[in-house]
Amino acid sequence: MKLQIVELVPEADMLSLRAARVIREADLIILQSGHVECAAQLQEWNENVITLDDLFLTAEDFDALYVAGAQRIAEESDGKTVFCVLGDVGTNGFLAELARQGVELCYVSCGNAVAAALTAARGAFFIGEYGVFGARDLEDMVFDTSKALVITGVDNSYSAEGVKCALSEYYTEETEGLLYAGGKARRVRLYDLDRNIELGTGGIFILPAVSLYEKERYGLYDLVRIMKVLRGENGCPWDREQTHESLRQYILEEAYEVVDAIDAEDVCALYDELGDVFLQVVFHAEIARQCGEFDVDDVATAVCKKMIYRHPHIFGEGKADTANEVVTNWEAIKRKEKNNENFVDVLRDVPRSMGAMMRAYKLQKKAAAIGFDWNDAGEALPKVEEELAEWKAELRAGTTDAMEGEAGDLLFAIVNVLRLMKTNPELCLNKTCEKFISRLAYMEKHAEKELAEMTLAELDELWERAKREKAD
Repeated sequence: MKLQIVELVPEADMLSLRAARVIREADLIILQSGHVECAAQLQEWNENVITLDDLFLTAEDFDALYVAGAQRIAEESDGKTVFCVLGDVGTNGFLAELARQGVELCYVSCGNAVAAALTAARGAFFIGEYGVFGARDLEDMVFDTSKALVITGVDNSYSAEGVKCALSEYYTEETEGLLYAGGKARRVRLYDLDRNIELGTGGIFILPAVSLYEKERYGLYDLVRIMKVLRGENGCPWDREQTHESLRQYILEEAYEVVDAIDAEDVCALYDELGDVFLQVVFHAEIARQCGEFDVDDVATAVCKKMIYRHPHIFGEGKADTANEVVTNWEAIKRKEKNNENFVDVLRDVPRSMGAMMRAYKLQKKAAAIGFDWNDAGEALPKVEEELAEWKAELRAGTTDAMEGEAGDLLFAIVNVLRLMKTNPELCLNKTCEKFISRLAYMEKHAEKELAEMTLAELDELWERAKREKAD
């Protein structure tokens, strides 16, 4: 059985001349629905018209509807029959069922090549949602492989090679798709797409959708989907229990692990640790979405708007020729955004949750921006000596509160000197921590008994040996 397909448009005179001629010459016109605007005009062209409207009222579900519609079409068809469908022919359920039953579908109206290729592909694999792309427009394209991909314009080895290269990051070489060219369809591995394959004008290559759990490459929204599964009704018990508060510690930990990867100059570890930070962002966004607060698109919108607004020299009329000018403008814009009416408001914006040493560093930088600063590290050094003497005095005679206060003053003064020397105090202290670990490792390796069993004098002797051997 051969069936001609016309994709209906709102007004009959918008149909192609070919489609109009086919409708006039047909022995029978079957409308998917008689409620379309152009139905009356079609009946003027051809009086032999029936519809499937009654099936929409009696079918139990869509699957039953499509089966009943295909049976009706098969029973009524005799001679030249035209089936007029609504919407995209590529996703029409009646056409999918007719193709499954072996009916030969001949597409008359616009979009015929893609529709024909999709019909052929449905005989090879499942086609649900799909995206259509041109073979010459794939550079820098981001693909959602959760949907089937339809690539048009695969008409020579050059374009086929381009398609193969663009998709190789998303699919394995063995992934099998369907190539539709010259009215014929054949299965083709992605690896073989540009190898001795008969192509032709208008060639179309279709790749099936990939399961979320079997992808070769993932994107932002794949992580969002995975988090929705984990937080969903049948998701992971641990993930479902988490709140903004319970996750608070993890985002700090993951950020520190990113810094460790940077310090180690380990690129592989860096992208892995950045992924963990990314996960925390998506995790918090999904919790907020479920609470009706915001979602990941709100997060992206906020930061995109912020970056555009804070770079007026790129996206607006602003001017900044040096990095220092950019920073000055950034701080001024940030202060305006936060409605900071005075300098103290700016200082209070430095998070309390930040590590105390880093917080001190940030506060001092902001104070330096208004000129409240030493000229150089040499001028700041005597303050360290002064605070050290005061701390020693409180150690000998002061209360705990006074001693802690002077200790804080001493640390703050040391941070000031390091900052003026263009040195981050966090890095300095971390280096010492690593040195401490290395020396203890040396001691443990060379000790003749457990460290816990040794006297303080013995431990001190090993420590000095570690220093001499430069165990750090």
